[in-house]
Amino acid sequence: MHRFAALASMVAAVLAAPVTLTADNFDELVFKSGKNAIVKFYAPWCGHCKRMAPAWDQLGSEYEGSNVIIGDVDATIHGDLASKYGVSGYPTLKVFTQEKGTEPEDYSGGRSFEDLDAFVKESLLIKCKVADQEGCTDKEKGYITKMTEKGADKIAKELARLEGMKGSSMKAELKQWWAQRLNILQQLKEA
Repeated sequence: MHRFAALASMVAAVLAAPVTLTADNFDELVFKSGKNAIVKFYAPWCGHCKRMAPAWDQLGSEYEGSNVIIGDVDATIHGDLASKYGVSGYPTLKVFTQEKGTEPEDYSGGRSFEDLDAFVKESLLIKCKVADQEGCTDKEKGYITKMTEKGADKIAKELARLEGMKGSSMKAELKQWWAQRLNILQQLKEA
C-alpha cells in the first residue's frame, strides 16, 4: 500500500508539471490563449536548472488549469525560440503578458517557490472572473454588465476588435484596461 501511495504521488507530480512549450505550440499557448505566462528556458544538463526544478514544478502544479501559464522550453531542442527571446544563459525566465504582447520582460526575482508564487499572484494572475466578480474592480463589473446585455454577437465583434489591437502602441493605463476587457470578453465568450 505504501508503494502505491508513493507511485501515485510521483505520477501526480509528473502530470502536474509546467506546460511543455515547443516551436509548434508556443504562439498558440503563450500569445493566443488570453493568459499571462512565465516561461523558463532551460538546458537539461544545467545544474542551476536542476536545482530550480522542484520549485518550478510545484509552481506548475499550483497554477495548472488557472489563467496563468507556467511554461518550459528546452532550449537545447528549441534553440530558435531561445534565440528569438534573447536567451543566453540557463535558466532564463521570461514573462509574457497580454499588455506587452509578443515582447517579454525578464524575470529577475527569487527562484524559490515562495518568490515565484508571490510574483505570479501579484503580477500575472487575472483576478477578475465573470462568474465570481469578487476580484473585479467597479469598472470591470460595469463592463461585464454592459457587454452581457449586448449579447453574444457584440461580444464576438468587440473581442475581435480588441484582439486586432495586440501589439499596438498604447499608454500603460490604456494597455491595462485593454487587457482587462480582453480577459472579460474571453470569459463571456466561453460562458
